[in-house]
Amino acid sequence: MKTPWSERAGRELLARRIPGSGWGYRPDRSPSTEPTALAGLGLATWERSTGGNPEATTVVRSAASWLAGLQRPDGSVPSATVPTAPGWTTAHAVLLWNSIDDLAANRRHACGWLLRTEGVREPLPPAERRVIGHDPTLAGWPWVAGTHPWIEPTAMALVALCAEGYREHHRVAEGVRLIRDRAMPGGGWNYGNPEVFGRTLRPQPGPTGAALLALAAAGASDDRVVPPACDYLLRTLPSTRSALSVGWGVLGLAASGVRPAEASEWLATAHESCAGRPDSTAELGLLLLAESGGGRLLREPRLPVKQDDPPRRTEDSTR
Repeated sequence: MKTPWSERAGRELLARRIPGSGWGYRPDRSPSTEPTALAGLGLATWERSTGGNPEATTVVRSAASWLAGLQRPDGSVPSATVPTAPGWTTAHAVLLWNSIDDLAANRRHACGWLLRTEGVREPLPPAERRVIGHDPTLAGWPWVAGTHPWIEPTAMALVALCAEGYREHHRVAEGVRLIRDRAMPGGGWNYGNPEVFGRTLRPQPGPTGAALLALAAAGASDDRVVPPACDYLLRTLPSTRSALSVGWGVLGLAASGVRPAEASEWLATAHESCAGRPDSTAELGLLLLAESGGGRLLREPRLPVKQDDPPRRTEDSTR
């Protein structure tokens, strides 16, 4: 959808791109995967809403190729351009590549890594489980390999895998179980635990929106945890100013089929809070994606593809 604020956000993102690569969290920082993927996804939807923008198309495809150049031999895409950076952003790269229908071999290679990667399972006795408030035997996906799974990396992995046709995979089914298990009693999700030492934590709009998006991608949008989570977002987002919270929250509502007309006003207000700020690159991309409804993230899943094709690197890809 083309609006005055989205036009400004799109132009600002184009101006922030680091030539020959992607976007950093700030214009004066090295490019990183998350802001590059979110800026690319946002610009891709913005470009479609404007009826075609050659500059945006070129920039998004170039940034996608830059991400392909970051991909490691194991299929992961690191969060930054340093050798030890964790690979939680692999799902982000898959979604950008999927959105522009490009780099199919890279997507397959990345999905292979996602399917092999899981959070640590901790088979605690029931008495100890009450301390952390959830089932620690469900793997999901972690921020860093070898650690506990969390809501946001699990949600992003589910959305990416489902977009690539893995909805019926057992890892997706277990990820859905993890998200259901971590739901707050009153609706919504926190970043990880629903409670600690018997004390219920507070839900947060960002993880709640991401979790709803993942459930919808996996075909579980009629789940018992969805209506109370949507009610929580509908109560919370009108007074929320954080662009990340509003962006993910609106995407979650749209995926659940309950995006209200006022959502565009929430996004416009969130844009006012971050426009021109040097640290708002990821936020601007996410807001543009949310304004579009995020439909490209939830389009009809493609059929699963073979895992043995080598990833393709384009000529302008660099490590």
